[in-house]
Amino acid sequence: MLSEIGSAAMALAARVKDGGLIVNEHTLTREQTRVHVDALGRWFDFIHLDELPNRLARPRQRPFCLLTFDDGKLSNATVAARELERLGVPACFFVVSDFIGGKAPLWFDLYNLLKKGEPLPSGLSPRAVKQLPYDLLAERIERVCRERGISADLEDEDVAPMTWDHVRDLHARGFGVGAHGATHAILTRETKEDAFLNIARSMARVSAEIGEPCASFAFPNGNYTAELAKHAVACGARMVMTTEPTWADARFPLWRLPRVQLFGCQDRGTIQLKVAVSAAGCILKNGDGTGRIYRTIHRRAQAEKAPIPLASNDRLPA
Repeated sequence: MLSEIGSAAMALAARVKDGGLIVNEHTLTREQTRVHVDALGRWFDFIHLDELPNRLARPRQRPFCLLTFDDGKLSNATVAARELERLGVPACFFVVSDFIGGKAPLWFDLYNLLKKGEPLPSGLSPRAVKQLPYDLLAERIERVCRERGISADLEDEDVAPMTWDHVRDLHARGFGVGAHGATHAILTRETKEDAFLNIARSMARVSAEIGEPCASFAFPNGNYTAELAKHAVACGARMVMTTEPTWADARFPLWRLPRVQLFGCQDRGTIQLKVAVSAAGCILKNGDGTGRIYRTIHRRAQAEKAPIPLASNDRLPA
């Protein structure tokens, strides 16, 4: 039943909605990769990152889909990319530059292990954790993990990082490669100076490793301001990704591109229904916590058929 509802909803969305979909993935098994490609391929043209500006500026009858993967987990290279290559589907991988080639997990993988055990300290509650600057957040998580004898399994390819050899190989094989911050800090929780440095360091490292300018940046957790996005552009990014949960069309500037998050556990019907609902831009929850504000301004813009306005903290500097 869900599959039938999802297909009907997608048929309507694909017929009436301009632009297309930028998908935000993290880790997928081979089977999950096939399910996601199958669920989306009926309705969308899969495109490479480099095609995105032209497809936004010149909509076609059939909408586009750009697959993106965040973080730089090893399984992106050893599992998802191999299956996508076999299927002939392009994608872009946004990597956390200090994570790549390292021997430490990302902070949220440790945090997820903590959530499975004893009650969390008040300073690491789900409500508090994404309000903390990165250095304090990492110190608290690592301290509690040491106290409880918890460590991440870096033999798990969904936890371990790629190496820079993996990243360069993905780029050489035609996949897009972009920056996702130096540390996966939530940049709106950092000082302006630290956030600017984090973006610049990430863009510079990716550029150096792939041997050409890094042309894209994705905000960790989706949290952004226009000032931070403009800085990413100044560092060389032609396209900047958020997690605003709707389709992308010509009303979105390239410095503020929305992405819809999908997860490996979702089946074909769920994927199609979620993607169809995201075309309306007014129901889905936004991962960065700004969903209610975003949905309000998006709904008004749709009613007026106007460019997507900026939220109050997103006034683009002159």
